[in-house]
Amino acid sequence: MRLVAAGLASRLKFTLDEIEDLKIAVDELASYVIGTQGREGTLEIRFAILENGLEVHGEGHLTAHTKLRTELSEFSRVILDGVADSATLEQQDGVPMFDLLKKRA
Repeated sequence: MRLVAAGLASRLKFTLDEIEDLKIAVDELASYVIGTQGREGTLEIRFAILENGLEVHGEGHLTAHTKLRTELSEFSRVILDGVADSATLEQQDGVPMFDLLKKRA
């Protein structure tokens, strides 16, 4: 997922620093969905190309309904505030999801 995000951002003329920031943000948000030990199921990622950036949406389709924490830790929030233009994490009808926006300079 990080590799796909980086490749797409590269083609969209993101700087190397912006690409690294995007990879960090995607990794941080995805880890909330899949967990540190992994979870059974799939993680669906969709990318939307914007005029000035990239939007990433992730949804976890997990086999077991696990109540996930939808509030980012203070440390994660600091990281995401530094590398993304916006980032949210939520759970709707048992489906954990995230949205991420990264703009080009």
